[in-house]
Parts: sequence; structure tokens; C-alpha cells
Amino acid sequence: MSGIFGFIDRIGNSVSGKIVIDMINSVKHENCYVDKWVSDFCLLGTVQLEFLHNKHSIICDKEMPLVGISTGNVYNKRELSEKFGIKNASSQKNCNQFFIDLYKKKGLDFASYLNGLFNVVIFDKEREKVIIANDRYGFYPLFYSLNSKRLIFASQARSVLNDVDLIPRMDEIAIPEFFTFSYLLGDKTFFKGVKMMMPANELIYDKADDHVEVKQYWDFSIPEKKAHMPMSLSNLLEEFKKLMEKAVERQVQDKKEIGVFLSGGLDSRIVTAFASKTDTNVITFTFGVKDCPEQKIAKQVADRLGLENVFYEIPSDFIAKYGEKIVYQGDGLIRIRDCHFIALLEEIRKKVDTVLLGTFGGELFGSKMTRELKNIKGKDDVMNYLFKKKTTLIPLEKHQEVFADAFYDKTKGKVRENFNETFDKIPFGSAADIADYWEYRNRQRRYIFQSFQYINWYIETRHPFLDNDLVEFFAFRLPFNLRLDERFLQKALNYCFPSLSDIPWEHTSVAPNSHQLKVFLGKAILFAKDKIVMTVERASKGRVILAPCDYRGYKKWLRTGSKAYTLEILLDPRTLRRGYFKASYIQRILREHMNYKENHDQLICDLINFELVNRIFLECH
Repeated sequence: MSGIFGFIDRIGNSVSGKIVIDMINSVKHENCYVDKWVSDFCLLGTVQLEFLHNKHSIICDKEMPLVGISTGNVYNKRELSEKFGIKNASSQKNCNQFFIDLYKKKGLDFASYLNGLFNVVIFDKEREKVIIANDRYGFYPLFYSLNSKRLIFASQARSVLNDVDLIPRMDEIAIPEFFTFSYLLGDKTFFKGVKMMMPANELIYDKADDHVEVKQYWDFSIPEKKAHMPMSLSNLLEEFKKLMEKAVERQVQDKKEIGVFLSGGLDSRIVTAFASKTDTNVITFTFGVKDCPEQKIAKQVADRLGLENVFYEIPSDFIAKYGEKIVYQGDGLIRIRDCHFIALLEEIRKKVDTVLLGTFGGELFGSKMTRELKNIKGKDDVMNYLFKKKTTLIPLEKHQEVFADAFYDKTKGKVRENFNETFDKIPFGSAADIADYWEYRNRQRRYIFQSFQYINWYIETRHPFLDNDLVEFFAFRLPFNLRLDERFLQKALNYCFPSLSDIPWEHTSVAPNSHQLKVFLGKAILFAKDKIVMTVERASKGRVILAPCDYRGYKKWLRTGSKAYTLEILLDPRTLRRGYFKASYIQRILREHMNYKENHDQLICDLINFELVNRIFLECH
């Protein structure tokens, strides 16, 4: 995995060679990675995919003693260079040199000007300061531990565990939280004493007075939202077209060839269509169960655009083969259930080294926005509504049935308490604004963005919908009614690429230009098909297997290629005696799933995830 790491001894000791080696090894796992590091009163290092090394190699600026390390990309280098008089800042230039040049011009405010996804560290030798900053949305994880003796940080939580005083211990409050939401809130990790950096943050260490300051340099704001006058639909569509063209162009400008992960949804279709209009050669990749709707939809889209489409069938044993790697390299925070492409990424790397994804597109367009929000008044009512909507795995009322009695008594009420604390910090008043803020700053960062990190272990990913200009357009300009059911996304596709508008959409099985009644009927048909599949498979006890409607066949994979592994892990006496879950509950959900009585695929995958965290990170200590 590419990433950065650092170690600052606050009591004056030099950084040991063992720490250097341990931190490099905890980040570097593939032959395609290269590393580089420097050491002064602090250690700074980077591990990158080999083809990215020149772009992210450590820069030591001798004119003004500065050192820069980073991961990720910035897409407005040229604009900022012209604005602030920075020389030779092309898209090809080393990112770290650009960060240093901008820091020279703007000081600690430098990060607020950047449009991109990144983690960056600048060591200002003259002022004896270390400045750590991430992007507006916290796309790339950065973990740190701070105590009176040292500050240690890295792109992986396990690397932070190299601190000799930090004995890996489970944060028990994280357990019911993870199994309630499928992700952790705020800055929490599974490990006590290890935090995840919040979005749009700078962490500044000043050696002179041994002071650490964490500050937020940007946030969504109500005044900015209210400052824009309403626009007509035609003007909104034209503005979107210009912004999307620019966002995609920014992200392919340094590439002769690029891949796009093309599913059956609208967000990846839009990214693919705009990419096809650039001078960059585009190859599309689609994943799933053989003959799934996504395979057929993606091929139609690619054919219409004159692009190559490569389909890969996800193997049913990928959980058994890759589960431990996913948990180890992802610190247990990248869920196994989100990593279905992993068995195929080596093959993709043979074709391209960088891919575009439609990340955040549906959410920006309002896929999580519901009509009920429009009528909810008062922050408490919004909190109650969203808490019920976001408890996707084990609802609060079932915790006593699921968790062991002693553990339940110890953690009872903590999940709701943490949820409420997170909401108390939200500065907005309207239900829609609060829901957006929760989605952008919490769920997306911890659930969606984090789940894509495993792709970066093999190839570079870029995400046009996270362009700052596009995010601000959606967050501040689109009316509520246009965001329901991704309505604007459908209209935008019809406006920008009418030749694609009659191709079905995976969520509805009908074309995006269809009347709302037809969309509703399409969703109902998909729901009915899924029920029929479940009924037939249950009645035949698995003797008759029908292809699932979802391109991810987890319920099938857990009963076939990954069944033996699943049972071996979750029925192991070590697992059943762990003391967090009732053994009878784990046994029951496995029995129900394997006997086709209920589908528990998400819960089973997360239980495997959690058990492997205990075995890999905690048992050896």
C-alpha cells in the first residue's frame, strides 16, 4: 500500500534504526512498492507504488530548509501557480515540491487552497515545525497517536502500533458501534490510543515549546450556501456539464491511457462518458457475477461510446483467499464485504496503472436524500430519524440479544451517546443540511472512502466527483427536490449524453429518462425478482442456484467457495469464547444462512472481519 509515515520523539532522543525498519515494513508489502525516508529530530518516510515514486519522492528544499512527503493528488496546480507566481508547476511536477512552494507563499493556510485528495507532511527545519494536513474530505486515511513522549503517524493504523509504549488493545466501545452502523464514528479506530485524522485538518507540532495543535482549516458553511441565487434547471444542467468536463480533464491530463470502473449505475456512466471526450485512451472494467445485469448494461454503454469493456467474474472464494490480507493491510477498517474486486486488480494493473471511479456521485446527487427529511423539524427529530435510517446492521433494540451479557452491560447506551455527540457538532439547522453534513463528513469518509483504499494497494485511483468545484455545486446550488432519487443525475445524463439515456439503470432496470411511475415499477420488479430467487433457493435448499440480482453474490459465495473458511473462522472455539458475542447467536445466524432460511451475508462478513482483527493485531500481545 502506498502511504506516508512519521515519528517525532518529544523528549530529545534520536529515532532508532529499528523504528525506521519497522515502520517501512508495516506499510510495504508488495514488490511494486518503493520507499524513501529522512531523519532529523523527526523521521519522515514514504512508500509508493513504483510508477508513482518520481511524483511523490521526498523533496528536501535547501533554499529554505523544508522537507515534504505526500500521497494522493492535487488537480489545481496550474491555477494556483498562476495565481501565486509558482514556477514550473505542471501536472507532471513532483507533488511535494509544489506543496513546499505553496507553503512558502501561504504559510499554514496552504492546504485551504488545494483541490485534490491527499495527505501531506511538511517539515520546516528553520522553524522546527512539522505540519501534517489532509484534504477537505479526509479521503486518504491518516492515523496518529500522541502522548507526552512522542507523536507517531502513518497511512496505516498498524504502523502507529510500532510505538513501544502503545500496547495494542481493543477499544471496546468501537465494537457495538461498528456492528450498528458498519463503520466507526468520528476519529475512532479499533485500537485504544490510535486516532484517525478528521477531514480538512492540520496537525502542527512545534518543537520549540513542544506544543501540538490540531485545527480545522475548512468546513461547509450556511452563508456560502445561502449566497447563491436559485438557478433554472437548464442553467444548472449547463453549469454541471462545464464543471464535470473540467473535473475529468483535470484528472486525466497527465495520462495517455486510463481505466474506468464502469458498473450499471449512473455515476460511473457519467464519468466514463466525459472521459471518452478527452484525448486520453479509455478502457472500461466491469465486475460481477457472470451474466448479471451490470455486465450487460456496462457493455451497452461502452459500445455506444466506442470503448473497450473488459468483464471480470468475481471468484466465489475471494473471501477465503484474501480475507486476512484485507484485514491486515486495512487495519480491520476496510470491510471484507467491500473488497470484491481484489482478486482481479493484478490483472487490471497489467492494462492500466490508474483508474477513474464514480465515488460520491450518487450521494452528491441525493441517493441518500429522502422525502421525509423535508417535513422533519428540529435537530432532535432529525437525529432520531437518521439514527434509525443508518443503523444498517444490528439495530439498537437487538443488542441485548446479540452481545454477551457482561459486555452488553459494559457498553450499553454508548452507541447512541457517541452518535449524539457527533451530531451536536453539526452547525446546520435544516433537516436536509444536517443529513448532508452527516453524509459528507461522517458516513462517506468512514464507510465509502475507506472501502476504496484496497484498490490503491495495486493501482492509483482518481475520483472526479470529489473535485471541490463539483462538491460545492451540489452542496450549495441544487434544490432539494432535484436531489431526490438522484433525479438531477438522470436529467444530467439525458442532457449531456442523450445517446446513453435509453440504456437501463441498475437500480431500476429502466432507462434514466423514464417517467417516475416506470422507475417505481422497475424497482418493484427487481425487488420481486430478488424475492423469487430467495424463495426458490430456500425451497430447494441450494440444489437450484439462480443468479442474484445484485452483481455481488455474497450470499452465494458464503455458501459455496468461501463456506468452509467461514465456518472454520466463526465456529472456532477461540471465536465463540471471545466474550463479545453470544456463541448461540453466531451459531444461529450461520445456520440460518447456510440453510437458506435467511440472508446474513453482511453480518457474517463483518463478524469474520472483526474476528481477524483480534487474531492478527491483538492475540500476539
